[in-house]
Amino acid sequence: QVSQNELDWFHQDSEAQMKKWQQEKKENRESLKALRGTAKKHSDTNERYSKVVDDKEKQYNVCLNTFLETSNKFANEKGKLEELIKKSQDDSQECEKRAVKAEVSVLQTWKETEVWKLQSTIAKAEGKLRMLRGAS
Repeated sequence: QVSQNELDWFHQDSEAQMKKWQQEKKENRESLKALRGTAKKHSDTNERYSKVVDDKEKQYNVCLNTFLETSNKFANEKGKLEELIKKSQDDSQECEKRAVKAEVSVLQTWKETEVWKLQSTIAKAEGKLRMLRGAS
């Protein structure tokens, strides 16, 4: 009878242990299910963020390429404009030289005309002076 009591206790302990293990197993399954759900949420979130990052990277590359193209275009235009400015400055200096030469030429012609008028006046005065001397 003692053995039977011990056997009953053993069975009770075994059943209690079994219930405890089954409860732990159930809790572990629920915990595992919750962890899998959390992992799935994190995985989905990670995929969304990866997609957003990829989209943003594509947009960045498009903007970067547009910027580089625009920058190159403006650099080319700047070079052309600098060449045109240099050519215009050279042309302007050439025009200034020609204008100075033209002004010198006009002044020289005016001087020669005035000298000729003075020489003509002198010649007339000398002629009249000779006539006056001849008449006296």
